[in-house]
Amino acid sequence: MSWKIAGVTSLVVAMAAAPAAAQTTTGQDTWTRDGNTVTHSGTNTAPSGASTTNQGTITKQGNSVTRSGSTTGPNGAPATTGTTATKDGNTVTRQGSTTGPGGNAVGTQGSWVRNGNTVSQSGTTTGPNGKTATTQGAVTKDGNAVSRGTTATGPNGQTTTSQGSVTKDGNSVTRSGSTTAPNGSTVTSGGTVTKDGSTVSRKGSTTAPNGKTATSNDTWKRSGNTVDHQGTTTGSDGGTATREDTWAKDGSTVTHSGSASRGARH
Repeated sequence: MSWKIAGVTSLVVAMAAAPAAAQTTTGQDTWTRDGNTVTHSGTNTAPSGASTTNQGTITKQGNSVTRSGSTTGPNGAPATTGTTATKDGNTVTRQGSTTGPGGNAVGTQGSWVRNGNTVSQSGTTTGPNGKTATTQGAVTKDGNAVSRGTTATGPNGQTTTSQGSVTKDGNSVTRSGSTTAPNGSTVTSGGTVTKDGSTVSRKGSTTAPNGKTATSNDTWKRSGNTVDHQGTTTGSDGGTATREDTWAKDGSTVTHSGSASRGARH
């Protein structure tokens, strides 16, 4: 079995005024593969005891992958999602929709085109009111480095830009990036992921326009068919959030259990 940790990004937790006692959220998930289909079911329980359930199915057929899912909140109202991605030569297209509990739908469509070492992306999101937001960007690989740049334009014509780079050096991957809002304010982030035997560690930080910084530290450790995770995020106000997770693979089934706790800010 091959375990990979992909798409690692830094996490910013906005710490609200928390009570002195830690608040704990728990989760349970199961993924099962049957041929070309993977099904998932999960439950998250908040400190209040309120539960949210989700379920989904991913199916591969030829050059297309279709996903459908639903999430049901404590009040019993479901939200549904569905997407289809299709590969045709060097081009991947995607169409999707999300329908909220009230019946309002958001549609998305996008395409990715590879040309040499560069992948270009464009996409459109249409809200329930018919207004659209667009994105355009490109990712380029040069040796052990990958750079990216993206521009997002909202319905009002205002743009947000982001750029970043990822560099691999031995067993370490270093990431840096920034996002600039329409008003010119910028958020920067950076982090390093390192693999040492069966352990992967990650350190990251995010700095807001006001100069305040949040940091995160995570460790994943594999033992046989089990992966354990421990992580801590420290907000700019000194408050901390911790998370513990375990994934276990048994045949074609993967189960997950986890908990998250938030302590008082300093």
